[in-house]
Amino acid sequence: MNALSPMPMIAATETLLAEVVLHEGAALTVLRGGTRIAARRAISCLIEPEPGDLVLLGGPAAQPYVLAVLERPGSRPIRLAVAGDMEVASDGGRLTLNAETLVMSARTGQVAIEDLALSGGKVAARFGRIGLVAEAIESLVTRLLTRARRSYRFVEETDHLRAQGVDHRASGHMNLRGETAVMHAAVLVKVDAAQIHMG
Repeated sequence: MNALSPMPMIAATETLLAEVVLHEGAALTVLRGGTRIAARRAISCLIEPEPGDLVLLGGPAAQPYVLAVLERPGSRPIRLAVAGDMEVASDGGRLTLNAETLVMSARTGQVAIEDLALSGGKVAARFGRIGLVAEAIESLVTRLLTRARRSYRFVEETDHLRAQGVDHRASGHMNLRGETAVMHAAVLVKVDAAQIHMG
């Protein structure tokens, strides 16, 4: 066989247009030339065909493959779906997602980013439970408001508070206790109560 000899045909194939009439699980039924036939979605066809779609067929005539979804009537959403695991990668490049609204839903998830920067105008979060482990946390806010039914804080070493003014109020009992207690005031120390016990 020389270089000009034609390549032998492995199998008889054809490429045609058809309309999807039924989609149940992984099974597809398409209408081609007035005849309903079973079809399979090719791996390269990431858009999941839906009834009414105009698709491109290729492969064996008995059970062809849906190679691509060409048209979809109306404004129904387009779903990219694969069977099994899927990885979207940009090796050495940048992956960008742009949308008016971004919605992510999964039963479990993992995010591992070495250097993360988040920017947004407003964040509303709702969690059942949060566990946080960090070497250091630094926060810079203009106003911080916390509302809790119960609050516990355990500090192994030193706890420092620096403020222009400090106001602690308790509608019930307040207990300040330490091995050594020191109180300094540059101008005035005032203790006011119906009863005062010292010693």
